Amino acid sequence: MKKLLLLTCLFSFSCLNATTWNVGPSRTYTLPSQVKNLVSDGDTIYFDGAVYSNDATKWIKKGLHFIGLGTGNNRATMQYIGDIPNGKGLWVFELNGTSDDAYVENIVFDGAQVSDIDGGNGAAIRYQANNLTVVNCKFMNCQNGILEGNGAVTTSNVTILDSEFQNNGYQLQNDPTYSGYEHNIYISASTDTLLVKNNYFHDPRGQANSLKTRAQRAFIVYNLIDEAAGYGSWELNIAQGGLNVIMGNVIIQGAGGANHGIVSYDAAVNTLEDFYFVNNTVINQYQGNIKFFNIVPSSGINTFKIYNNILASSPGASNTIYGGNVPAVLDSSNNLTANNYLTLGFTNPGTDDYSLTALATGAIDQGTAAGTTNTLYSLTPVNMYQSFTVALTPRSIIGSAIDIGAYEYNAGLGISSLAAANEIKIYPNPSNGDFFIEGNGKVQIEICNSLGEIVFAKQGENKIAVNEKFSTGIYFVKISNGEKVQIKKLAIE
Repeated sequence: MKKLLLLTCLFSFSCLNATTWNVGPSRTYTLPSQVKNLVSDGDTIYFDGAVYSNDATKWIKKGLHFIGLGTGNNRATMQYIGDIPNGKGLWVFELNGTSDDAYVENIVFDGAQVSDIDGGNGAAIRYQANNLTVVNCKFMNCQNGILEGNGAVTTSNVTILDSEFQNNGYQLQNDPTYSGYEHNIYISASTDTLLVKNNYFHDPRGQANSLKTRAQRAFIVYNLIDEAAGYGSWELNIAQGGLNVIMGNVIIQGAGGANHGIVSYDAAVNTLEDFYFVNNTVINQYQGNIKFFNIVPSSGINTFKIYNNILASSPGASNTIYGGNVPAVLDSSNNLTANNYLTLGFTNPGTDDYSLTALATGAIDQGTAAGTTNTLYSLTPVNMYQSFTVALTPRSIIGSAIDIGAYEYNAGLGISSLAAANEIKIYPNPSNGDFFIEGNGKVQIEICNSLGEIVFAKQGENKIAVNEKFSTGIYFVKISNGEKVQIKKLAIE
């Protein structure tokens, strides 16, 4: 289970008169495109677990909420085989002011591509409007997972949470001649603020960047970015500067990608030019020349703070920490560099578990306070990544100083153990209204419908049984056990 944000419409006036639609193989409407011209602003569309084949849709209403009801191997999957004829993507939101404020949750997008004549730049979600929120989705086998941008838009906010990006990029695997403009995520300068949190990026293809951003402000926090066996380019591409906070991530350069560099800072043309790279664990698995940071602009960067990071490679690599133009404002402190990441005391690098054991003496209590950004955003990490499918683990300083890297050593517990110890369970889920909520000690719950109305509340010890007649749909369960509060999704079928 995972921690989810409540739908943005819970506090929106436009949702008061919203209509709910159901799409599925046994429903009146069997394809997304069949409800395109029926929905109104603020409506919610539920998709039954199924594969929806070769049905690309341009959405023309604002405030729409798209929610998949399926779980496991039966999630709602938008799949396209071949070139998409609209020349843009599977789901397209191209009219700012008309297609704004989309919310997409628990949906798989598979196989979005357009022809080379149309630019070879197709996307699962092509977003040209204002404000996009994506939660618990999967993007795979697409030229672009999310492609966002419209020159007429300057104030869009994009939030991407708890999602997976796999095998995205240009469709010709391992084609070294292609320029690699297609990526897991591409965010243009039309975005004012980008938040990317608790996501899993892996195995890009066709020289894709894991994340390329031109946003004015970007907060890339608590993600796992692993090139793995993919053929990608930069893990992070800061294409034109801005305010960038990159904190608490595990970032892994694979052994055989197209470009042997991890973070690229391409230009300094945004209004803000402040770069903060704090408490990340960065691993290079390529045995050759590698740049951890490549800085192109020779001037214009106001802040370049690199604090409390693990920067480590495989044996045999030739490491350059700062390549290109090293900024005059470089502020580097308490970073741990190593030529063999396997000697640093990680729990299990083979499974991407880079939490610390007692052997990680070079990292434990060796960090320093990073302070705040120039805009007063705290640079002390408060979470740790464990899996995009579960809630982030809280992080607090244990010992005399913060630990270096993305994890705080916690008395020998690896991150998998921490997840198991802290998890509050709700089962079965999906349910017919008869389910259990289980935690440690006193548990208090509130269940809200998609309009934010509390429809059930109860408290008890350790385990609460619920047997109520709820309408079919998605609910949000706020669960408190006195130590932590979680918000979980509950599907009633």
